[in-house]
Amino acid sequence: MAWELKEPDEYQSSYLFKWGSKIAKLLDHVKVPYVAWGDLMNSHMIRDSDTNWGCLSWYGHLGFVVSDDRFDAAIRALRVAGLSEDSCYPEYCHWANGPESCRLPYPWPAHHFHHYVDDVKWVRGKQIKCYPVGLYRKSQWLWLLPDLPLDFPEPNDPNFMLSTDRRLPDWDVEGFGNSFHPIKLLTPVRWIESLICQTIRDLSLKGNRGRARHIPVEEFHQRLARQLPPELFHLDLLQQPFRTIYKLSTVGDFGMYPLLWLCLDRIWEEWQEAGSMPDPVLPFNNKTKKRRIEEYRSQHGFSRNKVSEMLCNGI
Repeated sequence: MAWELKEPDEYQSSYLFKWGSKIAKLLDHVKVPYVAWGDLMNSHMIRDSDTNWGCLSWYGHLGFVVSDDRFDAAIRALRVAGLSEDSCYPEYCHWANGPESCRLPYPWPAHHFHHYVDDVKWVRGKQIKCYPVGLYRKSQWLWLLPDLPLDFPEPNDPNFMLSTDRRLPDWDVEGFGNSFHPIKLLTPVRWIESLICQTIRDLSLKGNRGRARHIPVEEFHQRLARQLPPELFHLDLLQQPFRTIYKLSTVGDFGMYPLLWLCLDRIWEEWQEAGSMPDPVLPFNNKTKKRRIEEYRSQHGFSRNKVSEMLCNGI
């Protein structure tokens, strides 16, 4: 499949949508089930260039969660398409250094490429303009979801949707939404639940850096939640305990934050004991996390059972 670097003049959409669509088309062509992730996924839920956590940041990375059994096929397809696996500079790729340098909420990929474009500038004595493209394994990032779609999802699919779905306020933001190949997305509800899952999984990261994962949920609540039709997003569509976590995350009362983290910690304990979540992809320490959970609960006067009761009954 040819990889064309030039675009007709009429296509002046953002880099994320334009090149995300190109890679989505490539993955569909080689029959790799996928769903958008990272900046590419978030930008469809909170398309706001002023956000300070990096949704449409100058990094502008493209992320795709891929079925584990087709992960190698996805790598081969991007290689054939001409994307580079050479080392890059931290100025343009936040994956250029090791995992310890990862700045959340950017997810760390299992494999990544660099897309170099004609719009170059001088960096460290070299001309370079690079955008990273990351591939993620489903088992590490979307472990609670059913199999990723190979075909386009139906309009009433509870888990997956297309970037060209007219129910999204920004589906045609620049007047040519249908001009691009559709990108497979998570529905807003599954996206929120998946971000909360990752917040929980990453609570044991060294330095407690996983807490940044929930920030996009707050941005979504402020900007898009009330614009969507109820069949696409409503509180009742969120499963427990995610509904409780969503309410605590978006209440806008800093006094409720201790309760939020008490609930997240309790879910982490339950999932750890049940062995129902994967390990983080960045360095972590479960022993230290367990000790800190006990200390935090004691500090705020809560017991395990009390927090579990709140999660079960909601707030």
